[in-house]
Amino acid sequence: MGLWGKSVVIFNSIREHGKQSIRSLADRTGLSKSSVHRHLQAMDRRDRSPESSFWETPAGHAWLIRLMVATLFEFGLKRGVGAETLSEFFGRLRLERHVGCSPSALRHVMHTLERLILETAAAWEKDGIAHGAIRPVIGAVDETFCNG
Repeated sequence: MGLWGKSVVIFNSIREHGKQSIRSLADRTGLSKSSVHRHLQAMDRRDRSPESSFWETPAGHAWLIRLMVATLFEFGLKRGVGAETLSEFFGRLRLERHVGCSPSALRHVMHTLERLILETAAAWEKDGIAHGAIRPVIGAVDETFCNG
């Protein structure tokens, strides 16, 4: 079980059974007392805004990933917005305690995203060619208006 998965198990146990001792949480979740203690401390550090508990749920985590990827793709990759500006944006949304929002972390994710997009496109193209799905290319010229 990964780091986030352990936090979810602890969060769900607290939500279902209320506030518990570290020993009780460890028994319920099957995690060590030290692991439960570290996760509770991390959850407490993240819980600084009203929406923080939502990011701890599976639905919130999935939405957060979608938000990050969509923002990095649309604004970082397609429109060339810099990592520093994107970092500032995620900071204004108070996400820095939940995901890596530093410019270097965002650059790393954008490079990974770009690589995965190119690999996926190449695989789809290869698969399309293998199945004979080659279609003619239809080109068009963009309109240009000149004042004479």
